[in-house]
Amino acid sequence: MEPRKKNKPSTLVVILFSLIVLMVIIYFILVTFFPGVFSSLNTGDLQPVQDK
Repeated sequence: MEPRKKNKPSTLVVILFSLIVLMVIIYFILVTFFPGVFSSLNTGDLQPVQDK
C-alpha cells in the first residue's frame, strides 16, 4: 500500500501569503509607534459637490 501524497501549495504561494501577512503586521507596528508618518496620508474623505 503506497503512502498518499499530500496536496501541498506551491512554494511561491506560501511565500507570497507570508509576505502579505508580514506587511500587515509591520504596518500595524509602524502605525502604533510612528503615527506621525501616516497622519499626512489622504484618507479619502468625501467632499461636497458644488454646482456650477
